[in-house]
Amino acid sequence: MIIRDAVDDLKSWYLRKQRKPLLIRGARQVGKTTLVRMFSEIEHIQLVEINCEKPWGFIPLVEKLDPGIVLQAIEFELNISINPKNSLIFFDEVQNTPSILKLLRYFYEDLPEYRIITTGSLLEFVLDEPQFSIPVGRLELMYLGPFSFEEFLRATGEQQALDVILNFQLGDDIDQHIHVKLTQLLRRYVAIGGMPEVMHAYVQNISMVELERIKNSIIDTFKLDFHKYKKNTKPQLLSILFDSLPTKIGRKLKYSNIDKSYRSNEIGKSLHQLCLAKIVSKVFNTGCNGVPLGAEKKDRFFKCFMLDIGLIHTQLKLNPFEISEVDELNYINNGALAEQLIAQQLVVQHQYFIEPELYYWAREKKAASAEVDFVITNFKRRIIPVEVKAGSTGSLRSLQIIVIEKSLHHAVRFNSMPPSIFQEKRNTVKGESRFTLYSLPHYISGQLLRIVNKID
Repeated sequence: MIIRDAVDDLKSWYLRKQRKPLLIRGARQVGKTTLVRMFSEIEHIQLVEINCEKPWGFIPLVEKLDPGIVLQAIEFELNISINPKNSLIFFDEVQNTPSILKLLRYFYEDLPEYRIITTGSLLEFVLDEPQFSIPVGRLELMYLGPFSFEEFLRATGEQQALDVILNFQLGDDIDQHIHVKLTQLLRRYVAIGGMPEVMHAYVQNISMVELERIKNSIIDTFKLDFHKYKKNTKPQLLSILFDSLPTKIGRKLKYSNIDKSYRSNEIGKSLHQLCLAKIVSKVFNTGCNGVPLGAEKKDRFFKCFMLDIGLIHTQLKLNPFEISEVDELNYINNGALAEQLIAQQLVVQHQYFIEPELYYWAREKKAASAEVDFVITNFKRRIIPVEVKAGSTGSLRSLQIIVIEKSLHHAVRFNSMPPSIFQEKRNTVKGESRFTLYSLPHYISGQLLRIVNKID
């Protein structure tokens, strides 16, 4: 059994005295159902799993919004007795019976001793409907994505490599032979990706050819879902957009570069639907004049990243054998693949109950444009720009511009070299500008927020 990090989050929720019903959100096939089953098995909890795609006899009673009556009906239909002290009621595929989400409010108010979890493959489209609303204040949220690099290391038994990453602190050196091994492992993760089905197959020593078949199957499933999104969906446009985005990751998206036979508002609507399905994410431009970064978010200016780096390789028909052997992540789109990796690793570092949102900074001036791949904040509310380089070299011009313009004192660069720290100094019209540059290898990216939180 491959244990997900999110099991600890579920345990924390389960043991909390003041808990609310939990809604797990995430893209299809990221392992939401498996996570709940895994947790109940590890903790020896009675799991009452109800797949809402089946025609249960108690479903019509849900509309009465009386949790006591629904519980009695479930116990009668399943011929079981549910003990709230050692049980977990799990409503899966709840998008088929969205009224269950309304019922959760009354579980919280009338029967808080019962532990309830809900999830669903295309639930986001139900939540996006204007006539439906989540019972705010009566429900907890959890966000789940693909396996992180750290989870990949644990699943493949690379505990020593994982320990190096988890214990890394700014200023630490990493021996060259360890650096080479971690880089090789990262390249393998980049080629395979983090989708649970692929990960399980890889751990069982399934061939690369079979892994590609599984990834193609996942991609086909996403496309088949396009017909289920909404009544006004354009499945053909969704397919065009889904197929074209892997070549545009890391760049500001222009609808005119997608397909000129569709209007911008049609493309925008289809992109919104892919974002609802959690298979595409937007990274928004922000002014970086203060925190929170979202206060200056520019909704019209964004870059897109995909759900999983392994699926991108398959969409682009790249050779997984070559990918796992290359020295640098710059073989498509001038290193945009490295940005995809860092984006995925940044997302999984958010607390599980906060919907991830990433930002970047750009200055668009004629002959003086600049762009920094990501900007983050630490616990000290310091803004920290993050530049991503696919290989060992690259210009720092944009980093230098943002630290001068915004009077920042710290910056991060990811590249393929071992970690190091530089004290940078630049003369400007305002005087001398100094900042500390933390240069980190790509395989440390999953620990970035933990690391920068110690920057004072």
